[in-house]
Amino acid sequence: MTTRTLKTRLAVTGLAVAITLLLASAEARAHEGFIPRFSVEVDAGAVSVKEEGFGTGRRYGAGVFFRTGHRMGLEVLLESYDVSVAEGAAGLAAGRMNMTTLLVNQEFFLVTHGRVLPYGLLGVGCTFIGYAPDVPPEVEMDFVDRIALQLGGGFDVRISRTLHVSAKARYNMVKTWVEELPREEPIRMTDPLAQDMLHLYGFELGLGIKFSF
Repeated sequence: MTTRTLKTRLAVTGLAVAITLLLASAEARAHEGFIPRFSVEVDAGAVSVKEEGFGTGRRYGAGVFFRTGHRMGLEVLLESYDVSVAEGAAGLAAGRMNMTTLLVNQEFFLVTHGRVLPYGLLGVGCTFIGYAPDVPPEVEMDFVDRIALQLGGGFDVRISRTLHVSAKARYNMVKTWVEELPREEPIRMTDPLAQDMLHLYGFELGLGIKFSF
């Protein structure tokens, strides 16, 4: 995916979210509904990684949500996705990359009542990255596990008192590098600034179901 394509997708997503927020403001005045105190969520969707040579794939996630304020809530989410790796991308052989991330996201709701509850989010988490080449190479390579940042938004649509359908668009940002295995020294001895950094920025779209209590 080229930078121009990524910017276009982000612009379209931003416009869609903005329109949703405006419509939700009016919708909230006409329907009952509220931000739940506690929810359990499962979702799935698609992801596209920005870095050259990395492809698209499916993502899955599950987590819990706690309301922490009048317009705020905390989401604890475990998500995973895998994408293709082209021959030569980041110096790797063709294969697949799996990224599993444990995230803590702060959600900020535009409205507190209504059938449609739009929100923005900002979060941080720990990312564990795996790589599986199609053909075992002579020298084993792998990614370094790193911290992830997440930025995005979405909205919940109230179906019943305990059931919501959710839609979201997120940008999962991870900076990492590839190393040869086995590692010769502890990772704490490695200077990240001296590495050839990869920007594994994944653009995620998802649909899910929330069970509220």
